[in-house]
Amino acid sequence: MSTLYILSKLFTYLVLPPGIFILLFVLAALYAKRFRLFFLANAIIFYLLSTTYVADWLLAPLETPFNKPLEKRSVDAVIVLGGGHTQGVANLPLSSDAYKRMMWGLMVAKSNNVPLLFSGGGTQKEYLESDAFLDSLKELKLHLEIPTPTSKSLGAKEFSLHVEDKSLDTYQNAQFSKLAFEQVGLSMPTIYLVTSAYHMRRSIRLYEHFGFKVIPAATNFKISARMKDGWDYLPNAHAFYKSYVALHEYMGLLSLKFRGI
Repeated sequence: MSTLYILSKLFTYLVLPPGIFILLFVLAALYAKRFRLFFLANAIIFYLLSTTYVADWLLAPLETPFNKPLEKRSVDAVIVLGGGHTQGVANLPLSSDAYKRMMWGLMVAKSNNVPLLFSGGGTQKEYLESDAFLDSLKELKLHLEIPTPTSKSLGAKEFSLHVEDKSLDTYQNAQFSKLAFEQVGLSMPTIYLVTSAYHMRRSIRLYEHFGFKVIPAATNFKISARMKDGWDYLPNAHAFYKSYVALHEYMGLLSLKFRGI
């Protein structure tokens, strides 16, 4: 590895966010006449949350229990939770997280010959997560000639596709999914639940709260099994995002305790 390459990479890590913000906090701690401890504490916290070591440490309790092969069971359906979308793009409107969930859900549902329910509405009323899901399915059908049956009943034990488009969060995902199954006479369905691994623990608790028997089918893993090196000690935006995702989930789990779930 050449010296020029190392210097250019170090420069990139330090000049781009979050590195530049950490440097500014450090400079403020050194030269400010007041609040030095505040600036220093922010620099340390920002730095730790921006390193791969800390981000993976935060994510591990959420992801690791679900990083295993799919358990083969007899189920009534597969439920895929929405994970964001982008309106007005030329193709693949689902977010990268949501697209992985969709693809894994399709594979699980098709291989087990059971219905798939995509659950997700979102706050963009003019273009819902369920709309992005259906548009993505159309693209798959057009380019890969994948059949997308939608007319069969959710209660039928054969592959079919369905959407729930009213939910705004994971609680409502579970709530409205339950209503969809009750309408076809299934009050306590057994399901494969497909969502991102970091989101699975909270999702299971909510779906079990509404009477589902849940078999986790996690995907979209954030922790890599690669050996870490010295570069992982440097702050980077991807690690900071992973830390944010983990902390968001811990806050969500805490909120369930306050709600008695």
